Amino acid sequence: MNRWIGAIILSLSACAGTTPAQPLATPWESVQVAYQDATVVREKVSYRSGGLRINGQVCHPNRTGRFPVLLWNHGGFEGLQAGDEAFCQVFAGFGYTVLMSSYRGENASEGGIEVCQGEVDDVLRMLELGRGLPYTNPASVAVMGGSHGGCISLRAVQRGAPAQVLVDFYGPSDWAAEYQQIQRLVASSDATKQFVGKALDAVVTSALGGTPAQVPQQYTLRSPRQYAASLSNWSGALLIVHGVQDWFVLPSQSCDLAANIGGFSSYRIDASNTVVASAPSGCEAAGLKWTGAALPKAVWSEQRYLLVYDRLAHGNGDQRDLAIADALDFVTHKLPPQ
Repeated sequence: MNRWIGAIILSLSACAGTTPAQPLATPWESVQVAYQDATVVREKVSYRSGGLRINGQVCHPNRTGRFPVLLWNHGGFEGLQAGDEAFCQVFAGFGYTVLMSSYRGENASEGGIEVCQGEVDDVLRMLELGRGLPYTNPASVAVMGGSHGGCISLRAVQRGAPAQVLVDFYGPSDWAAEYQQIQRLVASSDATKQFVGKALDAVVTSALGGTPAQVPQQYTLRSPRQYAASLSNWSGALLIVHGVQDWFVLPSQSCDLAANIGGFSSYRIDASNTVVASAPSGCEAAGLKWTGAALPKAVWSEQRYLLVYDRLAHGNGDQRDLAIADALDFVTHKLPPQ
């Protein structure tokens, strides 16, 4: 686990007689080894999702066994990055089969960006194929994602992904509310925020066909908050992580989602890394009860946790490594590696 924080912080079947050796059956349309050492194998793959050719990558331990599946859904709209490759290989080294899709419209995948809609089809299809691999345990699945990937992860489980564990890092849960935040960024006097806001505005309004006032149903369709009842009925282990300093996706989105799903143990971790029994800034209106007890590390006896860190932003900030370590502790206890 600490190695990951520090870092980021075919075979052939033998046939008798003169029949030529043939590759083992594969669910992928194409597969190519991108990296291999004594510990892990990373493969670039492609597959079909709704008629579209989608690219992705798979990492697995370089040893015999059936390993739990970890479906990681990346954030943003630019496809898999070098950090995703590192994540993939490190988790395979821990003892997981890691599946990562480069959703439609990204990394030369066919189709166009849809924003937490067709992308959900892509990851569900990759999970379906990945669970059939000879080195995976189809009964042990974790779905994880950050930002856009957090939304995709929530919706994948809502739509029936056969998972036992779900982790959402600061995913938008209400796209109409997210649109309003994007407009605040566009109007900001901060050049960085303004640049990000304009870029997000272009992607979201193009993919959804307009603003929430013009196409409200498209924003509703993509919002995990609208499916809170399905997530409430889901029996798996759910962790939501957010940061007070996040201005891409406000923490109120995760707090509101947790309140609507219900049954969460909610923790605020302050700037001194201490759990305090008061609502974090931006989450006061959610009506959640915030415990003052220490995080149940190495135990995680409850099924739903919300962790909000005072000095965590959107994938960065002073508490980034702490938040990652806590989330990985949750995952490895709820779905132990092989």
